[in-house]
Amino acid sequence: MIRKLQKKFISITAAALFVVILSVMAAINGIFFYQTNQMLDSRLAQLMASQTSHHLPWQPRPPGQSPSPGRDGILPSFEDRLDIRPDGCLVILSENGGIKEIRQDGSGRYSSAELSGLITEISEGDREHGWYQYYKFRKGTFPSDDGTPQTVIGLLNASSSLYSVFSMLLISTVIGSSCFLLVLLMIILASGRAVKPVAESYLRQKQFVTDAGHELKTPLTVISADNELLRLLYGESEWSDSIDRQVSKMNTLVQNLITLAKMDEEQDPVFSSFSLSDAVFDTASSFENLILSRNQRLTLDIPEGIRCTGDESRLRQLVSILMDNASKYCDAEGGISVRLRSDRQLRLQVANDCHDAEECDFDRVFERFYRADRARASDGSYGLGLSIAKSITELHRGEIRASAAGHRVMFEVILPRKSQPGKLRKP
Repeated sequence: MIRKLQKKFISITAAALFVVILSVMAAINGIFFYQTNQMLDSRLAQLMASQTSHHLPWQPRPPGQSPSPGRDGILPSFEDRLDIRPDGCLVILSENGGIKEIRQDGSGRYSSAELSGLITEISEGDREHGWYQYYKFRKGTFPSDDGTPQTVIGLLNASSSLYSVFSMLLISTVIGSSCFLLVLLMIILASGRAVKPVAESYLRQKQFVTDAGHELKTPLTVISADNELLRLLYGESEWSDSIDRQVSKMNTLVQNLITLAKMDEEQDPVFSSFSLSDAVFDTASSFENLILSRNQRLTLDIPEGIRCTGDESRLRQLVSILMDNASKYCDAEGGISVRLRSDRQLRLQVANDCHDAEECDFDRVFERFYRADRARASDGSYGLGLSIAKSITELHRGEIRASAAGHRVMFEVILPRKSQPGKLRKP
């Protein structure tokens, strides 16, 4: 139980830490990409604005010649006038959609052959701006020198910007992962100290239950022996019978508490292969006389040859608990059915008639000391049986369910055909 609590503490804390680090990483990278994209859009807008301000074709300047912004016939270069690095160009399309002219600075980074396929894909697309591969583009229509409209595509090679984005993503991922692992290691090391108060309280509680159970056995044995002596001296009486009933109830309660305390110690039992069909049939059949004495009916549907790997004695105890519960809460002259099936898993179903079945809180029936019907408190039980049944099921890495259909209650136990001992969980 303590290990499960410690693991749950680590998993919850680690999940919260992971969500926080992931959110921070997503925010940082999202903002960085947004700013990068905005910068590229701004550069494209400047690039397209230059077409509306200058209609003369760009000409490459001779090497070593400085730009002359006011000189006729020469458009200033990007880095001189627009403050844009030489990785962009304007592509003017002809009427048939081909490349008519490429306007770029003196570096001449783009050629018609290089841009041919790229411009064709962009011009034929529906988008006016966006991304194509690692290029950022924007389309527009501007008047030419003779006044006729012409399509212009502004193009930026954003590979360096994308490299920066992916570098930021890689760096933040490495740093985030390192921080997560480092803090997770600290959480694991500190988890023992964090759950220590709960662990100590639980161990004291379990030790108290065990010690109190053993201490109660002695006075109960003395009371029972003294009652037998009174019978010998004074004969049978309703008082001695009442004492026997109460001692029996107390012995059952003490035994159940000790059983739960031992099972909570998380000791792995030794599993073996046995006939589950025989175990279920023998245990269920032993309740037949009790069921018939209450004018109830018992129906068994247990095929032969179904085997199971587990703790036979505890699984027999599981069947006994379910049968005892079914007979106690079955309607007068009602029916009880036991069904065992084997496919990919083993399924044991114990059902009984109950007129107020749908009023039962099936989410709580496996809690300790929970009783669905307080009016039946005099039947000698204390609401521990189903808690023990759930612990036995979890010990075999199985699942137990309770449900109602009409006026019928069904408990279903699902077990793996072959299982390894599991850790017990406190009901």
